[in-house]
Amino acid sequence: MYCKKRILIVDDEEDLTWSISRKLLRDVDYFEIICANSGDRALEMLSQNRIDLVVTDLRMPEVNGIQLLKEVKENHPDTQIIVMTAYGSVDVKNIIQKYGDIGYIEKPFEINDLRRLIQKVLEISSGQQGEQQ
Repeated sequence: MYCKKRILIVDDEEDLTWSISRKLLRDVDYFEIICANSGDRALEMLSQNRIDLVVTDLRMPEVNGIQLLKEVKENHPDTQIIVMTAYGSVDVKNIIQKYGDIGYIEKPFEINDLRRLIQKVLEISSGQQGEQQ
């Protein structure tokens, strides 16, 4: 039996988290989407829920994406991570790679590219070979 994966979308741009979650609704059989509009709120949600995947922006006030990434890796090692950023560079990729196998996508992106990356990351983490659309 397939268990839905819980995905936490984190970005300080409320319109973006809403848009991503709404567009991923077609995958409602596979994913449960929750959103946080700050790194602080994301940490709170991580402490209260089982989260399979965090999709986070890097540039956010207070707790930024790198701090969130570090916290997830230290305290929630089974949670997978995808970083999304509009400020991609070799330096950013090098920083992210220090934390292990992290998904990466640059803004602006097509939702189908993000969907494929999510499916890839979750299949790798769960070892499931189930067919997903």
